[in-house]
Amino acid sequence: MYKKKKIGVLGSIALDNIFHAESIPQKGERVLGNFMGSCIGGMAANQAVEAARYSGGIYIMGSVGADDVGQRISSYLTEKGCNIELLMKNPNAPTGQTYMFLVDGNNDYFSVVSFGANEAEVAERIIKKLDGLDALLISLEMNIDTVKKVMEYAKVHGIYTYLSLSPAEKCLPELINQADALIANQREARMLLGIQGDSPKEIMEELEKREFGKCGLCLISLGEHGAVLKEGENIYYAEGLKVNPVDPVGAGDAFTGAFVVNHEMGMESYKALCYGCIAGALTVSSVGAQASMHTPAGVEGIYQEHYT
Repeated sequence: MYKKKKIGVLGSIALDNIFHAESIPQKGERVLGNFMGSCIGGMAANQAVEAARYSGGIYIMGSVGADDVGQRISSYLTEKGCNIELLMKNPNAPTGQTYMFLVDGNNDYFSVVSFGANEAEVAERIIKKLDGLDALLISLEMNIDTVKKVMEYAKVHGIYTYLSLSPAEKCLPELINQADALIANQREARMLLGIQGDSPKEIMEELEKREFGKCGLCLISLGEHGAVLKEGENIYYAEGLKVNPVDPVGAGDAFTGAFVVNHEMGMESYKALCYGCIAGALTVSSVGAQASMHTPAGVEGIYQEHYT
């Protein structure tokens, strides 16, 4: 029986506007495309909605505007089972919006991001309500001072912190040193952790020789090729689940949300890693970062069929 935990998810919250484009435009070029729809997104929202599939103790943390889009997002997150007590509403900034353009047969994308309220510094208001949380999952697509202050508070007060190293360009060495667990994709692992291997085998061999300070857990997602996890002296590899990709947006967030919540609730580490791979694969099978209708029972069924 897994133990229910209270987990805070801190990061960006936005409305994603999704388009299909024929190609990535060059400077001054006009390319053809079509609008595919709008959906709730942002790294924290994607991770929290995925985590809330498995547990009722998920607290979304960040900032939206006091506008119609912000209200729409707040209502949606509540419907998806997320607690919005720590979701701040900013009267002085609009809710963030992202414009995503799918290219290369929907296997890749580029984005134009308007951060809006995600740029607001809201650490003090969040910190007042952190007591009682068992763990934090933090990503960097937001005001970096908020991230720094929340992580400092978590370190002093013994709240276990998972740090998603995305976007890599905003990550500071001090944040890596403060985290209890690190989560990265292959590009981020190369940029920030010095992991240069290309194949899962090469990455596992590098991780076997590496230590990450106080970090006891390092997780590297490899997209369709699965994921590698180092936890203490143990190293695990889970293969990617083969699917026909429709929309790559949000796959990494679903992977992270599924792994973190199940790992925190006491699931065996290899199984939690497999759950992450399954959630990521199911997410790319639908248009929209949270559109997949998978359930814990469905993920368990896939795990039993493909990973045991």
